[in-house]
Amino acid sequence: MVLWEDPRLAKINSNLKKVRMLRNLTQDELAGLSGVNIKSLSAYEQQPDKLSAASIATVYRLSQALNVDMIDILNKECLDKNTKS
Repeated sequence: MVLWEDPRLAKINSNLKKVRMLRNLTQDELAGLSGVNIKSLSAYEQQPDKLSAASIATVYRLSQALNVDMIDILNKECLDKNTKS
């Protein structure tokens, strides 16, 4: 999925937020579709490294609700940081 072609999304750091916006969903709608608490969803969008530390089940539910692969909503730099322990 190419997220950087839409100029509205250029300044957004969170891949999760970019995909949600491309799908024209609000946080409340995505929370309802995925079963992920809206406060958690908001935290994942504001701090993408929190999503990379979330359970696989949570990332899976979000990706399924957005109809994308799990890797599409995770930020690569956060994944890299979490694997360099």
